[in-house]
Amino acid sequence: METQETIRLGKRCFVGNLAWKTSWQDLKDKFREAGNVVYTNVMRDDDGRSKGWGIVEFETPEEALHAIQNLNGAELGGRRILVREDREDRDIKQADGAGEAPRAPRPGRGAGRGAANGGRGGGRGRGSAVTEGTGESSGLQIVVQGIPWAYTWRELKDMFAEIGSVERADVVTGYDGRSRGYGTVKFTTKDAAEAAVARFHESELEGRRLAVFIDRYQ
Repeated sequence: METQETIRLGKRCFVGNLAWKTSWQDLKDKFREAGNVVYTNVMRDDDGRSKGWGIVEFETPEEALHAIQNLNGAELGGRRILVREDREDRDIKQADGAGEAPRAPRPGRGAGRGAANGGRGGGRGRGSAVTEGTGESSGLQIVVQGIPWAYTWRELKDMFAEIGSVERADVVTGYDGRSRGYGTVKFTTKDAAEAAVARFHESELEGRRLAVFIDRYQ
């Protein structure tokens, strides 16, 4: 019997913070731990480079929920992946239920970005907030999971500015322009980044529990 939560969920999961070498096959092999995977895709730019996120579709909503509950924060390709419901899939289900034509997905968008120069800058450009790195952590950037859906880069930057000087803050958005619920904050010092992890990891924010950790690849 379906629970109320699985009724609201679709069969697809959004998977973020993927290693740049992770392929659709790697994604499929990992998510088979949660159930029967019928489709996987890793989004790529025009040059064929990974954008650091992908989609996994299961046979049932229960399997998708199981993946969210058990694979969020798991390691894949040396990185801790972020697993959330694919909100566009939920929107399509709701539209179908109301007798409306489902909306076609739009090309993938990137992150809302805020620079440190006076807090100027807005959502711009394509690509992922988790930008391609050298494979070695600078210790300056943190990943923040569980951000309230309404938060933009500006709220994220303001939240962490009390810890130290923020060079940049990004909130990852989907191809519908809406938040994916996680992002990154880059500080000017390692001490500030470590203090942010100590202060905010596993804290509550507007009813959501944050997971905050040093980005190992930036």
